[in-house]
This record gives sequence, structure tokens and C-alpha cells, in this order.
Amino acid sequence: MPYKDDFTNAQGWSAVDVSTRLNTTAAKTFLTFLRSKGVDTLIRYYASSERAKTITAAEAKYLSKEGFAILPVFQDSSRKIEHFSSAQGVANAKSAMDFAKRVGQPKGKGSTILFAVDADYEADQIDGPILDYFRAVKAEIGGAFSMGAYGSGAVLAKLLAEGLISVPWLSMSRLFLGTEQFFYSSRWSMRQVPPDLTHGPSGVGYDRNIIRVAKQELGAFVVDDTGHGSLFWNEDLDATLGGNPHVQVDEALVAGDRFVTTEGLRLRQSPNGVIVRDMTLGEKVTDLGASVEPGWRKVRVGLEEGVVFGKYLREPLRAEVEALLRAALDEWLRFDKGQADERGDPYYKYVRQMWAAIGEPYDGRSRYANGEEVPWSAAFISWVVRKAGPAYANFKFAAGHSVFVNNAIKARLTERLDKPFWGYRINEQKPEIGDIIQRNRASGTFTYSYAENHAEYISHSDIVVEVTADVARVLGGNVDDTVTMSSDLQEYRLDSDGYLEPGQRVIALLKNRAGLSG
Repeated sequence: MPYKDDFTNAQGWSAVDVSTRLNTTAAKTFLTFLRSKGVDTLIRYYASSERAKTITAAEAKYLSKEGFAILPVFQDSSRKIEHFSSAQGVANAKSAMDFAKRVGQPKGKGSTILFAVDADYEADQIDGPILDYFRAVKAEIGGAFSMGAYGSGAVLAKLLAEGLISVPWLSMSRLFLGTEQFFYSSRWSMRQVPPDLTHGPSGVGYDRNIIRVAKQELGAFVVDDTGHGSLFWNEDLDATLGGNPHVQVDEALVAGDRFVTTEGLRLRQSPNGVIVRDMTLGEKVTDLGASVEPGWRKVRVGLEEGVVFGKYLREPLRAEVEALLRAALDEWLRFDKGQADERGDPYYKYVRQMWAAIGEPYDGRSRYANGEEVPWSAAFISWVVRKAGPAYANFKFAAGHSVFVNNAIKARLTERLDKPFWGYRINEQKPEIGDIIQRNRASGTFTYSYAENHAEYISHSDIVVEVTADVARVLGGNVDDTVTMSSDLQEYRLDSDGYLEPGQRVIALLKNRAGLSG
């Protein structure tokens, strides 16, 4: 493919830069549009407080509440070489830090401020005034913030080589000096995709951006109602505003730990003896060894000891998979193992939490203007994946299954090792615990090929929580108005080789690769 075609390919864009304030009535439709496209990062400006392109504290709080990460770029007179000098670098660094303080950007936490170099410059200009400028900025900012830059390939390559920036943002001007080579070197963190676009319904102009690196490396942030800022993708916190993951990915497992593989297993005093209690799918036990009867295992569960049939115990999987399974099962338990109703109290509030995490206003009672219920099954998947911890930070959290499925398929095709799921056809991979199965909904007849090229269609998906020799059982939300694994549509037949049988209206299988290095 020619360079021009490669450079203008916007596949996988998930961030936009906007020079208009977005806490307005008109902009609300624009934000809704962005969410439908899977966008989670907004690049806004530190410029002059008199200019509308400058982000305000109120806007930062609003965008954060709407579920977007904020990445600021300082851009104030950067189109002429006279705008770059050591003195100007000191002044601009101070100005940028002042804006950061007003907005609530977290200081000393690794959040990033980008500095713009808007025009095309020759090597002597880059090695002279521009390098002096960035050295001064770096010296002034110190460790308060991470630094990034926007500009040509030649500018970014030099700043990286000098150790002055950690987030190189490649300009959309493909004919700028060194840009073609830098583009193909894949050293950029983000790149701006031409052309400039305008969202018709809102009138908001925007540029699409592709993020190549893990989101944690960007240093984007959010601000709460009190003006306190925090990193959006945090190694210690999950990406939900104000929440910790239910499950630590590195939860310690010891030799002998096993997990219950099916609902209905019973802890007994002896083989086929008195029932102590029912066990729950996913419950952790300690295997104490074989019992006197073949097939039975002695186990400890907390302070209780007894025996269970060993067929229904499994060894631990990857910690990241266990974290996702635990997060899914926690929601199932929170909805009383599928007995709760989405409209009841407090369950509708639980659905509200799921929606809020992706910036939507709905809850379990919500309906559209035409009276139809607002489906929350994709919000459930996004919520569970988010709660599973930082290994899943690069999941395409969205209100529609088709969005994150399309992203997972493209991640596989482009070998995105930072993505926690890759999408496959049902004859390419076998389902395992922690995978996601997407199927058609209602009268839909969508195929894998369609899903590869589209991200806006109706479908449903569930998380695989149990696999036997002949079936894969899944758990999902908004199934029979609750969180359950008991629906007729939540048990998929497997063929003799362990693949999903055709004819079950499955669109794609998303394989869980969180925690894998290659």
C-alpha cells in the first residue's frame, strides 16, 4: 500500500484532538458520537485563558464524569522558529504548569503535558532553537509531569534521542521532514490522521488519532468533582472513576489451590455422605489429597473440611484470567445468581454503575423515548473487564458489543500485543474460560467477516465461565433482565475437537490473551 494510503488509514482510532470546549449542550451529541466509535481519550489545549480552545476546570470535570481521559497539549504560538528559545521554553513550561494546576491535572504522578511544534523545520532549526526550547521546558518541569511533543518525524526523533520526551505525537502533515520514516519506524505513541473532520449534528471540528502504545504510557488523567486529578489508566486502580478492582490480578495462589468448575457441587463429610453445604462455581478450595473412594478429593474451604468429587475441580489458570472470571462471578452473586431483577432496588443502581463507567446516564430502569428498554449487556461486559484489573486496560470499553469485537479482530490482524482480546472465527480457536463469545441477537445474521469491517450492529456477548468436553457455558448481563448463566442461549455445543459447533449463530470468539507476552 502506498505511503499516503498507509498514513491516512484511520483504522483503530480511539482518541480525538478538539479545539472547542465540550461542556456545552451542542457538544453532548458529539460526545455520544465519540462513545459510539469507541473513543476514550480527548486531547485538549493549554493555550491562553481568553481562547475558547483552552480547557477549563469545569470542562475537565465534565469530561471526566462523562468517562473520557484527558490529555493536554500546550500550544500557544508555535508556528515560527522565533517562537522557540530557552527563554520561551521556561515561560511556556511555567504557563503549562499553571494551567495544569487550575484544571486539576495530577502532579508528580506521571501525567503528561504535550508541547506542540506545529510547522515543518529543517535539521539546523531542530538541533538549535527547538532543542534549546525543549531542554528548558524539561528543566523547568522536572519530575512534576511527563513530557510529550507534537510535531514532525524529524522533531520527534531528535527529542526522543535526547531523552526529552516520552510521548511522541506524530502530526497529520505527512510531507513534513522525517515523517514518513518515523511513521514506519513505529516509534510514535500517537499519530494524528488526516483530514480534519467536522461532526455534522454538533458542528464540532475534530481530528482522529490512533494510539499505538499501552494506554498507561500516555499519562492521561481525569478529575473528580472536588477538582482532584488522577491517572485514568492506573497500575494500582482500575479505570473506573473512584473504584478499586474487586480482584487483585496478583492474588497469591499456593500449591494445592483448586477452583470449583460447576454450579451444584456439594461439600460432604465423606464420599456420598452427609452434605455440609453447596459449593459455588469459581469457589477456591485447598486440595488435601485423595479420599478413600476413587475420584473423591479431600478439601479445605476456609475453616471447613470435607470431600468433593474431583472431576469438578480445576487447577488455577493465568492470574489475569482468574481475575476476569472472579469479576464476572462477583456480579452474578451480586445479582443473587440470576434471581434479581434489573428494575429492583438496589439492582438498577448496579446497572447504573456499569453505565457510568462508560459515560452513559442509564440505569436498570431506563427506556428509550420509544418505550423500549435500554440494553445493558455490553455495559456489563465492559464493566467486568474493567474490574478485572490493569491487564485489561486496553480493552475497547463500549456500550455496544460490536465495537469491542471489531477492535479485537483488528487487534489480532495487526498483532497488537497490548490488547487483552483477539477475535477469531469459531473454526480457528477453541473456547476457554475467560474468553468472550459474541452471537447474533433477535433476527440478526451477521458474520465474522461483517464484524471485521463494521462496528455498529446489534449483537450480544457473554463471558465463558465453564468448559466441559461437549459444552461451553457463558455468563452475561441483561439476560432475562439480570446477570445469569441459566438462559437457553448460554450453553454452546462443542464438537469432538473442542471447537464451537456451527449453526449456533455465533459471530466471533474473542480469545483472552491478557498476561501473555506474545
